[in-house]
Amino acid sequence: MQGYPLTNGEDRGLPITEKILSQYLKELGYTTHLVGKWHSGSSRKKYLPTERGFDSYFGHICGYIDYYEYVLEETWESGQVSGMCLYRNTTPAWDVEGYITDVYTKEAVSIIKDHDTSKPLFLTVAHNAPHSGNDPALMQAPPQDVRAMRHVELPERRILAAMIKKLDESVGDIMDALHEKEMLQNTIIVFVSDNGGMTSGDSLNYGSNWPLRGIKMSPFEGGIRVTGLIWTSTLNHHVWNGCMHAVDWLPTLMKAIGADVPTDIDGIDLWNQILSNENTTRSNIFDIYDHTGHSTVISGEFKLVTGNVNLEYSNYQGDGLRGIIGSGISYENSIKNSKMYSILEQIGKPFNISDIYLRNNLKIDCKGKIRDSKTVCYPQNGKACLFNIVDDPCETMDLSEKYPDTLKRLTDILQVEVDKRVHRPVPPYRDPRGLPKLFNYTWTMFADYF
Repeated sequence: MQGYPLTNGEDRGLPITEKILSQYLKELGYTTHLVGKWHSGSSRKKYLPTERGFDSYFGHICGYIDYYEYVLEETWESGQVSGMCLYRNTTPAWDVEGYITDVYTKEAVSIIKDHDTSKPLFLTVAHNAPHSGNDPALMQAPPQDVRAMRHVELPERRILAAMIKKLDESVGDIMDALHEKEMLQNTIIVFVSDNGGMTSGDSLNYGSNWPLRGIKMSPFEGGIRVTGLIWTSTLNHHVWNGCMHAVDWLPTLMKAIGADVPTDIDGIDLWNQILSNENTTRSNIFDIYDHTGHSTVISGEFKLVTGNVNLEYSNYQGDGLRGIIGSGISYENSIKNSKMYSILEQIGKPFNISDIYLRNNLKIDCKGKIRDSKTVCYPQNGKACLFNIVDDPCETMDLSEKYPDTLKRLTDILQVEVDKRVHRPVPPYRDPRGLPKLFNYTWTMFADYF
């Protein structure tokens, strides 16, 4: 599954030999639901969420969709191909209408309201927002929400801001539903992104990773470093600077609920480190991308990038997108007027408004180093780049000549992982059996019909 995102015409999915979090939790008696994106295979029924531990599924089986029409368009050799992607369990959801962020919020709230509280609940809400849509309408948000963002200088950023505003409101509505159901005090909330913003290029959404280098689809920090949030009613709030990989969520959350942590997986349990604000025990993180051929390993403070990167995605972008007209709006007032602020007061966990400045601890400091896209190191034609991402998070200084022993050590570690990978064909094969027009213009489980 590593590398270029799964396309809808591929007969491929997350191998059914792999056991995912929903399956572990279902065995522990949890009621399990997924709302939103499932981008782990849909060419066969066995790949779908309801076959992978989820009691119910409502969402898009494609990588992204139009926010109102729920279709995804791809470019095949035969031309443009479009199909509807929204499903309820294993059936196309043709009856649904509305802005998809609101639709998913309504579904999640309904699941919480109808939940039998004698059982624990595992609910994943994987919003489409703020991913871009199809090329003719990359960015979509209700007009009134876009107009509310007139303090944002650039019109494309206003739309992105409105999309995120709807996402923010969704979080508040879901938290409110948990509060009304009297479940909030015994719930773990995890909020996390999967990659940096796509500032330019294919599927751009005008996100800015500034001052980090690179964007989505690149191995640089702007593409792969994201923040996450964990909330419980008992957790002491702090900024944890530990290093964590997406695969660590499964064992970390298993530990958080008091379950046995699987030992035969790549993920590492980091729950106690997060609680006590200790250094991470994760030693290595890998990013191996067969589409362009670059490979990356992060080991401690050092990061090695090899192969060939997409040069257009590997520079410094996004600074010019951040303009605000006048003084903008008050961040403090926005917090106080949010639904979350009132919910925390109601449960006796009022938010100290001064703590909004904890966000300053998340800001990246490039320590005045010049970010010149023409002089920084680019992995190309056998040239590898070595960075210290603790001292130099913006990846301005190549250290491969200064630390040859570190370069060799990380190269050897990375090569072992590269050799393990099953590389996909590039470009990916789009199976003509999956053409949506063969299935009432719907992307579906085509391989089960042939």
